[in-house]
Amino acid sequence: MTKQHYRSIGAIIGLAIGATLMYLVGQGGVMPLAICGATGAVAGGMTGERIYNARNPWDEGSEQ
Repeated sequence: MTKQHYRSIGAIIGLAIGATLMYLVGQGGVMPLAICGATGAVAGGMTGERIYNARNPWDEGSEQ
């Protein structure tokens, strides 16, 4: 899988985690979901990229 696949999967998982945490904290509505979802998606994408780099240390500089 490419680095972009790891970013996308991480972003989707982060979005789901952000939305779940929002509801567990008791927040609801469009704006809290947008904030929590966007934060989760960005954090998940960054985490996915770090996982890719950890699993493929020889491919640090290439973008696919």
